[in-house]
Parts: sequence; C-alpha cells; structure tokens
Amino acid sequence: MGKNRIRMLAAVLSLSLLLLPSLAWADESDASAADTTLKEVVVTAVPLDKYLVTTSVITARQIEAKGANTVAEALQDVPGMFLHRGKKNANQVEIRGSGLTYAKVYIDGVFVNPFSKASGSDAVDLDMFPTDGIAKIEVIKGPAPVAYGMDAIGGIILITTKNGNEFKGGTLSLYGGSYGSLNGSIGYGGGDSKFNYYFNAGSGSSDGFTTNAFRDSTYFRTKLNWQRGDKESLTFIGGYSLTNKGCLNASDPVTGAFRNNTSGFWPGLPNWQFKDWEKIDLSLDYARKVNDKVDYTLKVYRHSETQDLWADGRGYIPTAGVAIDPVTRAFQNLTRGYSTLRWNASYWRAAINGVELQSNWKVSATNTLTYGMSYSDLDWRSSASLAASDPYNPDSYRWDLYNNKRYGYYLQDNIQMDEKVTVTLGVRHDKNELRYSNGQNQKGSATVPSANVVYSMDDNNTLRVSYGETFSFPRISEIFSTATNLDLKPEKAKNYELGWKHKFDKTLTGDIAIFKNDITDKILRDPLDTTRYINVSNAKVQGVELELDKKFSPRWNAFVNYTHLSTASSDNTGAITELQNNPRDMVNYGVVFHADKGYDFRLAGHWVSKRYTADAAYPRLPGYHVVDFMVKRKINAKYDWYVKAHNIFDKEYQDELYYDAPGRSVMAGVNCKF
Repeated sequence: MGKNRIRMLAAVLSLSLLLLPSLAWADESDASAADTTLKEVVVTAVPLDKYLVTTSVITARQIEAKGANTVAEALQDVPGMFLHRGKKNANQVEIRGSGLTYAKVYIDGVFVNPFSKASGSDAVDLDMFPTDGIAKIEVIKGPAPVAYGMDAIGGIILITTKNGNEFKGGTLSLYGGSYGSLNGSIGYGGGDSKFNYYFNAGSGSSDGFTTNAFRDSTYFRTKLNWQRGDKESLTFIGGYSLTNKGCLNASDPVTGAFRNNTSGFWPGLPNWQFKDWEKIDLSLDYARKVNDKVDYTLKVYRHSETQDLWADGRGYIPTAGVAIDPVTRAFQNLTRGYSTLRWNASYWRAAINGVELQSNWKVSATNTLTYGMSYSDLDWRSSASLAASDPYNPDSYRWDLYNNKRYGYYLQDNIQMDEKVTVTLGVRHDKNELRYSNGQNQKGSATVPSANVVYSMDDNNTLRVSYGETFSFPRISEIFSTATNLDLKPEKAKNYELGWKHKFDKTLTGDIAIFKNDITDKILRDPLDTTRYINVSNAKVQGVELELDKKFSPRWNAFVNYTHLSTASSDNTGAITELQNNPRDMVNYGVVFHADKGYDFRLAGHWVSKRYTADAAYPRLPGYHVVDFMVKRKINAKYDWYVKAHNIFDKEYQDELYYDAPGRSVMAGVNCKF
C-alpha cells in the first residue's frame, strides 16, 4: 500500500476513534426517541423546492433506474446542462452556459471543487464522483440560497450521501464491458435511532476509448451519525479517492489525424497523464434544536487534493523549435517550455479548511429567519522550475504558494404571505483576500441581494419568479498568471428568472423556465497576450427551458426537455461574439417500458446543435445526436442485472474542438443486496 493511502486510512480511522466516546453520550438518550432521525432536529429550514425557481432533484431510485454509475451520467438528462469531455479527459458540465469555474459542487455540505476556483473548470472531473453511495443529487439553476455563497453564476450541484437509517443492509455491484472496463463496489448501512452508519468503497479501471484515455480509481466513504433524543446530533463524514488517468490527444475534426497544439501548457507534447490524483474530504457536523423556534448547525471541514500532471518528452520532436543537440544531448528547446530528454511533471496541491455556523429562527408560524457566517482558508501550491534551462524537472522544483481567505455573512427571510404566496429575501456579504508568496496580494468585498416569490395559483399551477446578484472574485490563476494583474476586477452578474409549473392531469406535468444573466467585467484571456487575463465589457446569457413528463400507463412513461441558449460577449472594442462551446439548442428525451417478469427497457436520446469555437479553421463544431439503450431485470428483491449501450449508432463527433467523444460502448452489470 502506498504512502498516500496509508496517510488517508490513518486520518479516517483516527477521527473515527476520536468520535467513539460519543457512543456513550448517545446511550444516555431517552428511549422515547427511538424513531427520531436527523432531519427532525432541524425544524425550520426551508426546502429547496419551496425556495427556488428552478431545481432538479435526482433520487437514489432514479439514479438506479438510469443505470448511472457516475454523477456525470446521472446529470445527462437534466435540462439546461451540457456535459462534455475536454483535453484532460475530464467530464465537464456547463450549467446554462457557465462551466464549473462558475459553479459549486458540494458533498454533504462540503465544497469539493476548490481547484476550479483556483485554476479553472478542467480541474474538476464529474466521473470522479461515483453514485453507489449517493442518496440524491440536487441541481440549483438560477439565484441560489445565500447560504451557498455569492460566486455561483452557473449554479450549484448538491450531493447528499446515504445514511444508515434510510439505507440499511448491504449492496454489492459489479459491472464491466467495452474498453476493458471493470468496476466493483460495496456498501453497507445500519444502526438505530441512537447511532447509525454507512460506508461504501469501490475501484475500477478502463483502457479508455482512445489512445492514452486510460483510467483507474479507488475510493472509500463513510458517514457516522450519533443522536441524543430529538435535540442534538453529531455527524462525521469522511471520503477518499485516488485516480490515475490519461489525457486526450488532439485530433483534426475532419481528417482525424493527430494535431500538434501550438499553444498552451506543453504545446505539441502528446500523452499527458495524471498520476495519484488524490482527494480527501472530512467534516464534522453538530446540530442542536434549542427549542421549538430555534435550531443551529455548526460544521467544520477540510477538503484536500493533489494533482500530478506528467508527460513523456523522451525522443519527441515538435513541429517547431529546436529539439535536442545530437552530440551533447542537451536540452535546447527552451522556447517550447519542456524537456525532450525525460518525463516532465507539474504538481498542484490544494487544501481548503472551513467552518460554518447556521441558525434558523421561526419568528412566527409564517416567518422563518435563516442566518449564518462562514470562513474558509484555501492554500494552493504550484510547482515551478528551479532553472529555466531545466523546465518541469520532476526532481528539481520549488513551490509557488498562494492563499485565499473568504469571510461570509448572510441573512435570509422566508415569509408565508398567505396560503398561496411565499416570499424569500436574502442578502450576503463576503470579504475575499488573495495572497502570493512573493508579497503581492489583492483584497475585495461585496454585498449581494436575492429575492424569490412562489405563487401557487391552484392545485395545478405554480408561478415562480426570482432576482439575484452574483459576484465572482478573480481566480488565483487569473490574478497571478505569467503576467500578474492585480487590477483585474471581479465578475458581477444580475440574474433573472420566471418559472411556471403546470399539471395538465394526473399523468402529465410540464415546466417552463425563462432566464437571463447580465454579466459585467467578464474575465477572458487577452487576445493580444494570452499569458494574461483582462476584463471585457460584458456578456449576456439568456434562454428558456421546457420540460414534459408523461405517464401513459403503469407500464409506459416518457419525458422530453428542450433548452435554448443565447450567449453574447462584447470586448472593449465593441466586437461581439458568442461564448465558446455552448450549444444554442439541446433536446433530451426518453421512454421507459416496465414489462413482465421484472424487465425494464429504457431508451434515451440527446441532441445538441452546433457550437461556437472562435477557431479560424473550424469556427463551429457540428451538432450531434446520440441514443442510449438499457435493459434491466429485477430477479427478486435482492438481485438484478442490466445491460446498457451508449451511442448505439456509433455517432462520431467531438465533445470539444480537437477532442473526440467516445463511440459505441456496451456495459453489463449485476447488483446484489444482502
């Protein structure tokens, strides 16, 4: 076992042992609390579906029905979300035109994509979040509750893992198929009203759908909950994952030939790979119900990541520049920024520590105040070459150190005006501090409001409207890039939404959401100097989402959703272009048939229109239409098997410009409960 895994296991086991004395505390609980659960402790929190204009909730049952093995697969059918795979072989998502740089991913309340706020969206890979331990996924689109911060212009993905009270017993899953894929996982939950537990672990490997797209991973997660009657609860959550994977090589979208990139991190050098991408998250939550009107929750957490990016330069001769001296074998290709004599490596380290305190006060039967404060401390280290003549030497480097502190304070008031109208008002103030080890720093603060109104016209119609402002401070990589720019301004946005949910009858429901985001001081790379970032004038993202769900009979049901997206960005010269890699139109559809003898058949399709690329040779990527199919049989209450096929017509297309998408693949799996 490697040193990293030993450190991880020691950390998780040590924290678990430290918490064991709380078992005695739990034993003192009154026996009358036998049926108490954690969600009864918090008495005044407002459910998301009552607060927000547009949310999508995917339950564990729905994840299982889809045959989704990762969060990326689970989100495939959600309107307004565009999933695509980039050059780092990372499954990314755009939420209404904004990538994960402008979104947040939480697991049990812990912010788990701090790399995206430091370096960019491709530092997150949704394939690294397996679904076997997930109870539900909530996607917030539009202005989010102020408790989740002010910098999620795109939206928020909230992942809640399983607990032993609701998911008792064990599960064992195995699946494999195309590209040499083989995966296995195990989970087990149990306990009672005083103490419950759940853990899941798994591993998997795949050769990948193309050269150098291999992937292997190992993960472990646990949740332990202690309760003292209906007044107090203590929850410890720990998670660990280790991933090794290759990065995609660029290819021409027409000829399919390998393409040498002339810009970027290591221009021209193929076959990058991540070694020991390690993620550890730990949190401790204490919840207390003070009385019938007041409760509070205190959370302390830590999330850490390591990324080691490698590329083998031995013998590689770029299409431009000098390679190596034929006699001395000395490196002379300094203008290319890497060595052609050995492996090149770049190391990143990130750790975020935080504490949050939130309280709910039920002022009256129709008025609930939620207020709180948060503090987070993000340390980010990036390796740098010791000598310009020996770039990216794995054994000779120094660390560039960065720090980002964030202080947040928020207040939210939920008012039930009458039986039909609910109003939620919120305000948040954040203070942001960035520091670089060379003494440079940037400070800023902002206050943003939000307002939401839900109007239940009758049993069949609900109108929803919201307004919210977001404020995204510049990332570390944008401020302290090759050319430092301390004058870079934050991005500000005003977000508007109008939604209407209609129940046509008992079998058909529909939802429409119209949204608009006005962004000022949009941050993009300077077209005249790609080593630095600048503020452009503004950007606009607007669109509409339509969704229909129909149950034809107890055996047949279907869904269809459509998203139209219009984007525009104007630079300081007044030139207007679209935002890159955002399709104007998307359609998801599906049909499910429940047959006899436990058989289920599911057919789902995804159509995506052309996308703007800003590339002179290929200004637009063609659209595509892929169809997936799954057959599943439930043998009895404990056993089921399934076979699923992705892209059954083997459609060839590119997820991003110069990076191919997977072709047809077939997976088969079996699930066992015990």
